[in-house]
Amino acid sequence: MNLPENFGIIEHSENRGLAAARNTGIQKSNAEIIIFLDSDMEVAPDFISRHIAWYKRPEVVGIVSELQPAPESPYDKYQRYLYESKRGARVIGANEPLPFQYFIFGITSVRWSALATVGVFDADIRQYGGEDTELAYRLWQKYPTGLFFDPEIIVIHHHYRPFQQVLKIVEQFGRHVVPYIVEKHPELSRLYGMQFVKPLGGNNWNLKYWIGRTLQTDVALEIFWFLFEIKPYPISNFLVRGLLASALLRGITASRT
Repeated sequence: MNLPENFGIIEHSENRGLAAARNTGIQKSNAEIIIFLDSDMEVAPDFISRHIAWYKRPEVVGIVSELQPAPESPYDKYQRYLYESKRGARVIGANEPLPFQYFIFGITSVRWSALATVGVFDADIRQYGGEDTELAYRLWQKYPTGLFFDPEIIVIHHHYRPFQQVLKIVEQFGRHVVPYIVEKHPELSRLYGMQFVKPLGGNNWNLKYWIGRTLQTDVALEIFWFLFEIKPYPISNFLVRGLLASALLRGITASRT
């Protein structure tokens, strides 16, 4: 295979998971800036130069790009929720430091020195999701004003997932990954809605606990799904959030039984 200059392929003999693959890339690198780009992403010719320009500011530790859908992908209400609604990093904008939960590594750059300080991805997280947030949290702890979002660095996402498939993935994430992250970082329990699964202080009359129990029922799931199908965008965004919360809580609860 004829590769471009300064281009190399590093392979694992067996699938060790996304976190381990990224860690190998980090460990093989001697660059000041590490760029993470998933295989289903398409970038513009100035993608790298736009990222590098941010690091003229000494306080910048990491930059996350703006994600947009591929033109060939179906554009349903869930996709509109992902790409049109003001959520995630879009809520903060380009001029303020990001909270760690909005820093997603598939379209990101980070200073190598910061990773050397806080450590790399947790390779024990092998199921889908969570390794991004866990590392972003450690970066944010050390550099609370160092993570930023640039909405002008557009990345095209060539991977469409139907919403029902997403809900299954979120439920598996709640079952297999959330308990591990919360055990490692108990202070993140509220981020994942643990207060809706486990009564605070053992009080079974806690309102959030009963809201969580209700969200997990088959009846609630059917009602949310029915309303999601008939309601137009952007009203459907509320139903999307309800269905995602229900799937996550169902997964977390299943992990506790």
